[in-house]
Amino acid sequence: AIQAKNRVLQLQINTNQLPRTFEDRTHTFMVEPRPSNVGGSARIVNYNVRGRRGNIVQTYPSVEYDFVPPELSVDQGTYLHFQWAGSDA
Repeated sequence: AIQAKNRVLQLQINTNQLPRTFEDRTHTFMVEPRPSNVGGSARIVNYNVRGRRGNIVQTYPSVEYDFVPPELSVDQGTYLHFQWAGSDA
């Protein structure tokens, strides 16, 4: 058995930072219906850009602009949807 000898529970909190609030950087997006001129069996690939403008030091803790997936190979007749959301902040 473990015996406690008048131990005090403490939290290591910097009380100067407790009332701080941070900028909400959440993003929302809408999923639109498939365009009427694109067949129901056609493949649509979403090609994203992630990151921020600048070098790795300027963008930290984010990343520099990059495509997701980094390499993409599609068959002829495949539709590509480019999704780009950028930040200068």
